[in-house]
Amino acid sequence: MQIKVSLVALATIATVAAQAGTVYNNIPSTLDPNYVSQGFEATSTYELGDRVGLAGTDRLLSSATVTMSDWAIHSDYTGIGDATGFDHALTMNIYAAGPGDSVGALLGTKTQTFHMLWRPENNPGDNSYWVGPDNNHYHGIAFNCTFDLSTLGLTVPNTIIYGLAYNTADYGANPTHASGPYNSLNYALGGTTTVGTDVDPDEAYLNSTWAGAYTDNGAGGLGTFRRDTGWTGFAPMVQFNAVPEPASMAVLGMGAIAFLRRRKTAKK
Repeated sequence: MQIKVSLVALATIATVAAQAGTVYNNIPSTLDPNYVSQGFEATSTYELGDRVGLAGTDRLLSSATVTMSDWAIHSDYTGIGDATGFDHALTMNIYAAGPGDSVGALLGTKTQTFHMLWRPENNPGDNSYWVGPDNNHYHGIAFNCTFDLSTLGLTVPNTIIYGLAYNTADYGANPTHASGPYNSLNYALGGTTTVGTDVDPDEAYLNSTWAGAYTDNGAGGLGTFRRDTGWTGFAPMVQFNAVPEPASMAVLGMGAIAFLRRRKTAKK
């Protein structure tokens, strides 16, 4: 007896694959006009991230979203970008959590170019801040950038360490050695975890060559991505989405086939 269920099974698998779920999140559904942030150029930072525990069972990463804060205004950089912003590359690194508080092996990396928004200039006579829709004054503007991680095919463990990296004039993997709006581009801080677990709310993972960037004043080393403390209330803002692993989707598909076979037999 032949049962034509392959299309049904494939449809089931495709439906599951399309349903990416959030496995970690500390980004509000609606952003404030701006947040406290870490300026990479100002703090000699190469990379900043955190150690997080992922919720649920989906572990094939599909995307990662970070909240940026840009302090640059268009009038300071005429000829760069367009009226809305400028393009700049960000890199998302995913690491295993090593023994103790250490950073383990690099599991995957994705570099992607995003359009960074100019900070509004709606305060004539004083460009040091802008007036938000809530009538408060802000030095930067917050917005999200979402990495497509689906091409990595990266299945991760339950706990990971991630790092966001990008180049400025003097810092990063490939400094530009030229002034640009990226010197005023910051990584937003202060998210409250709503999905998953912030393993230690007082920690972040940082790579800086400035001793003052670390709570221990650099005693644990400079120029290396490592754990730092004193970050309570200032977690880097990130969201990770994931889908079931292919093996899990195949099991679901086979379950659909078995179910249909049982129904076919019962009707006979």
